[in-house]
Amino acid sequence: MSAVISEQESSVQSGKLGRLVVARLKPNEDLVESAEALCAAHGIHTAVVRGGLGSLIDARLQYLGRSGMKTIEVAGPGVEILSISGEVRAGETQLQAVVADADGKLYAGRMERGHNLSFITIELTLQEWLPD
Repeated sequence: MSAVISEQESSVQSGKLGRLVVARLKPNEDLVESAEALCAAHGIHTAVVRGGLGSLIDARLQYLGRSGMKTIEVAGPGVEILSISGEVRAGETQLQAVVADADGKLYAGRMERGHNLSFITIELTLQEWLPD
C-alpha cells in the first residue's frame, strides 16, 4: 500500500533560521501565550520550537480523532514536558507536546492556548524562521 499526499495536504517553504531565544518561564505563565510574547518582545514574526523542558500545573491537549477534535485533560500538579515542537506565530501558534503525569502515564497532542500553565519553571528555546 502506498500513501499519496496531494499538494492540498502539504506545502513547502524555503527560508533560513535566524536568531535563537532561550528563556525561562515563571510559574503560572501559559506556554503558548508566553512563546508568542517572547517572539513579540524580540521582533520575531515566526519561530520554530527547538526544545523545551519543565513542568505544567495541569495540561490540556487536543488531537484529531475519527469524529473530530478531542480534548485530553492531564491532572497535575507537576505534569512533566517530555517533548515539545511546533511553530510560534502570533495568534496562530501550534505546539505539539508529549507529557507525563505523576504516575508516568504518557499523553500527546496539540497544546491548547490558555490551559498549560508553568508549574515551577519551563525552559524554552525558540529559533527565528525567515522565509524567502
